[in-house]
Amino acid sequence: MGRKITNLKVSTEEIKALLQCKPEVRYQYTLKRIADTERMWTVVGSKAPFAVLNYEDKRLLPVWSSKEYAQAFCINDRAKFKSIAITLNNFEEYVIDFICNEELLINVFPTEKEPIGKIVSLNKFAEDLSILLKEYE
Repeated sequence: MGRKITNLKVSTEEIKALLQCKPEVRYQYTLKRIADTERMWTVVGSKAPFAVLNYEDKRLLPVWSSKEYAQAFCINDRAKFKSIAITLNNFEEYVIDFICNEELLINVFPTEKEPIGKIVSLNKFAEDLSILLKEYE
């Protein structure tokens, strides 16, 4: 089994470069980093377990690969949000049920300038992540 990285340090240069990338590139990056660390980041508001974003007729749960990217999203009208880490175990035990019950899609790596990242279903997200996780077995 491959060695997992528990804490991901993100350089300022990496942040600047990735924020310029297209949503698909940020999606693939995010999946790889989640597989590396076995954790993802999202944001919470004051009233619900997670901050759910609305886009057209869709309800979205935003996720990122690191705290730095999640915090960079929490500015201006989203300044009230707080970033939190979710382990893969917690994702499987609690968050999947929340996503299903709330009929959410996953908004992978939104940014301040592009608040809609790559929107995927829970099944697509889980399948793509599963492929990368198998590399560690």
